[in-house]
Amino acid sequence: MSVSKKTASNGANNRSLIISAAYKLLAEEGYYAATMKEIANAAGVAPGLIHYYFSSKDQLLQEVLYVAGDRYMKEVEQWCNTLASPQLLETTFSEPKQRVINEPEWFQLRCELFALGLRNPNFHEAVQVMLSTGRQCITRLVCQIAGGKITKPEAVAGILLAAFDGLALQKLVDPDFDLESAYCVLLQMFTSQLSEK
Repeated sequence: MSVSKKTASNGANNRSLIISAAYKLLAEEGYYAATMKEIANAAGVAPGLIHYYFSSKDQLLQEVLYVAGDRYMKEVEQWCNTLASPQLLETTFSEPKQRVINEPEWFQLRCELFALGLRNPNFHEAVQVMLSTGRQCITRLVCQIAGGKITKPEAVAGILLAAFDGLALQKLVDPDFDLESAYCVLLQMFTSQLSEK
């Protein structure tokens, strides 16, 4: 491998390490508590290297959002290409429910980002993209599951995204909240739309 290719590879790897560490720390500690120095330590890089790739913590968090959105789009693409409609339906509703249980920190970060996006103009566009990406992915799932039986899949996707985030928030705030029952009802509401067509 030539020096320039090796340098480019190291640069991409360092950037990826920084983004992964930022995701973890921002999700665990919150935007205001996590420092750039902590993120650098978690990534195993010098603090100055973060500033080489990202001009501020705001920019780093925005990149974390974009990377998370890309990851979700790839997951949805894989589901749509490999799962039959009944399994796709089950995955569409079980994945966000399981994520609340297995990765509550992701939803904590999402909730914090919603507030940041409303109050901090630096985050407005990033949160808008995050929500738009979520709606696009869910729209694709709805279209593939419904096979044309739902006339406004984008609207349904917006409602489902709001439900997923809202149910996650309730579970985060109240550990006794019956997430399983809520998801069962949500799935019944969705499938009843299919059976009416």
